[in-house]
Amino acid sequence: MLLPPLDVATYPTFNMSRGAYASRPPRPSSIVSSTSSSSSTSSRTCTASPDFPRIQKLICAVFRSSRITVQQAERLQSRIHQVYLTRLADDSSLVLKCLPTANVRLLRHEKHTLGTEVKTLETLHEYTQLPVPRIIKYDSHGGHFGSPFLIMSHLPGRRLSELSPHLTTAERSAIDRTLGSYVRSLTSLSATQFGMTHRVFEHKGCKSWREAFLALLEAALRDAEDMLVTIPYDSVRYYVSKHSHALDEVTEPRLVALDVCSPDNVLIDEYTKRVTGLVGFSNVIWGDALMNGGIANGTKAFFEGFGECPMRTGGIKIRMFMYTIYRAILAVVAHHYRPHTGMDELEVRRELVCALNELARM
Repeated sequence: MLLPPLDVATYPTFNMSRGAYASRPPRPSSIVSSTSSSSSTSSRTCTASPDFPRIQKLICAVFRSSRITVQQAERLQSRIHQVYLTRLADDSSLVLKCLPTANVRLLRHEKHTLGTEVKTLETLHEYTQLPVPRIIKYDSHGGHFGSPFLIMSHLPGRRLSELSPHLTTAERSAIDRTLGSYVRSLTSLSATQFGMTHRVFEHKGCKSWREAFLALLEAALRDAEDMLVTIPYDSVRYYVSKHSHALDEVTEPRLVALDVCSPDNVLIDEYTKRVTGLVGFSNVIWGDALMNGGIANGTKAFFEGFGECPMRTGGIKIRMFMYTIYRAILAVVAHHYRPHTGMDELEVRRELVCALNELARM
């Protein structure tokens, strides 16, 4: 399915009726409440941006009504953006996503994340039936709020990363099968150019996947160089360039959601153990469908849902090693920019070296 670049964003109208959005009870330790009198809570929220009064003012302005009351605003876990789950007086919920704070250093490919997420979600709602959030309001300038922001519907469910240790083998296989079918839906979407989403929709993308992928890889390497991260730069550039002809086998740009199957981005019903939603579409490009999240380490059940298991021979095998190298470099560099405990850098570096050695032997 060929998608023309979309230049005009349209925002659906939502009625703020009770039960319009499912939500889970917020955790007290991370809540900003209009009725809270805890000094410890106040000390935590006074440094957060936006604070509770600004959230209330923004929601009222978006829906053009002073009658809407925000009862609670819970800060959600996010490695880059400021994300808040806001609970309204009618018990409905919205998600507010804002730019990172000034002290968060971004990688080169992270400069247009909000715009990328908006374009991607609009496209998915128009051309697929995937369970993803709906855009309620996106303001790329920020207006009275002062900085760009995105408001989305809130999807029910808990993160797969939270429930994974408690799933049976059959339950996990069913989830993987569903994810495989969802990734297949993503790969059915195509565009007219290759590269980063914001450039493709501005008609400034690349004509070939080779050009686009090499630019992505070089940007990641330069981010690493900026932080003096130890990586085999010369070997990566040499062997990827040597085998770059395999990238020319990709002739049609397909939607590539790099983080689509990340356990933190898959929402699960904790009772039925079924997938209820997918989130995290800020890291999306147009290129080789085999670069989509989930494919590199897909299980048998995943590929049953996907419809096929790509034969890792010839050019496909070469490209898969290149994508492993790219993902590993991004992970290592991001960890140096924004350290977090959930990343095993040694294991990621091992994957990088193994993939690089495989390319060297070809």
